[in-house]
Amino acid sequence: MKKVVAGSMVSALLALPSFGFELYNNDNTKLDVYASMRGYIGVGHNLSAPEGTGRPNAPTGYLMGLQNNSRFGINFSTGDFRAQVEYGWIEEGTSAGWRLYYGAYKTSSGEFLFGRQNSPTTDPGFSSNWLNADTGSLGFGGVALALRRIQVAYKIGGLNIALLEDKAGTGVNTGVTQVEDKAGTGVNTGVTQDGAYHRANAQMPRIAVSYTAKDADGNLFLKVGASYVRVSGYGPYYSNYSGPDLHAYHAWFGYKPRFGNAYISFMANAGKNGDLYGEQSTTISTGAYTHGNINGNINGNINTKIGYNATRIGAHLEFGYDFSKQFGMAIGGGYQLTTGGSNQYKTTGERDGGINSFAAFINLPYKVSQNLTLAPLVAYYSVAGDADSNVRVAGDADSNVRFGKENKQSSVIGAVRIKWDF
Repeated sequence: MKKVVAGSMVSALLALPSFGFELYNNDNTKLDVYASMRGYIGVGHNLSAPEGTGRPNAPTGYLMGLQNNSRFGINFSTGDFRAQVEYGWIEEGTSAGWRLYYGAYKTSSGEFLFGRQNSPTTDPGFSSNWLNADTGSLGFGGVALALRRIQVAYKIGGLNIALLEDKAGTGVNTGVTQVEDKAGTGVNTGVTQDGAYHRANAQMPRIAVSYTAKDADGNLFLKVGASYVRVSGYGPYYSNYSGPDLHAYHAWFGYKPRFGNAYISFMANAGKNGDLYGEQSTTISTGAYTHGNINGNINGNINTKIGYNATRIGAHLEFGYDFSKQFGMAIGGGYQLTTGGSNQYKTTGERDGGINSFAAFINLPYKVSQNLTLAPLVAYYSVAGDADSNVRVAGDADSNVRFGKENKQSSVIGAVRIKWDF
């Protein structure tokens, strides 16, 4: 049976399943299986429904379902080779699929890995907000918790260096063909566009580097990371964008010291165009389990979202305490400022004042048994922009609702997660 070291019960909330059935162990060859099923039930309220809907302070109603990061996996190792496959729900959608599939070979000079694995620059457990597939702090001072990508990686000690393909199946030298979208309206004209859509894109693999340190007990203590990719004006990120190449990057660090039964967790991040590869975001919560976003939208001249070249700076602070081996508490919050997006202008043509995103939460996990954990959580989200900004709450081109201080988007969510691991 495999085990994962966790210094506190709160810290173990977002850890990989800590139990597994060992199917085979002989002659330095091992095979085991594991699973993590995660359900939730609760209620959420949209505290600032857009004007004109006739539903001010409209509740979103009851929340209940299976978290879309539930999974089942197999670990295999023999000698210096190890492999992992994992099947389950995928955060980017509502259908199940292969989450992980990779092989790694360990040498005296480090470990070499190829396959679909988490990006080196994701958060391995500095936030315990489990909403939005455990990335409840993304866009509110935090970064993505899990983002699995095809990659070639080299690891030695705590250092991890990888080249990643963020758009699986697109490749870095594949022409993109797209049927013309008339004036960005979503109307399929049936006409195939020439030029940019038939070119081999000049996209490079994303470079990601991180260093992770653990304390004497094997608990997460420190992580620093950075990613960079030059995005070609001919896709694949924006297949309908033919402007100059974009530079997308972000850097962040997390620090999590422990003091007896307590810990403090602090994260800070900064980047530009980090939403293009999914590790930064300007996020909107309307009271649902999952979050939306108002990230890049450069389709035609519709200025409903932030656009490209946005800069994001944020920080997250969390305090946790274990009252006993079964019951703990985590209180945290975060802030993010988004500025400089290509659509972030006032109606007068001046730059707007940016978008301010706040979040606060309390988490009270209770360990019922070795395999079962209940985690009640209450979270508040608030996002407000410049009162006269072109950036709108709705994605409708005809919407007159501006995303401004007098109409900020805020919500409150209360729910319980039921997490069963084996």
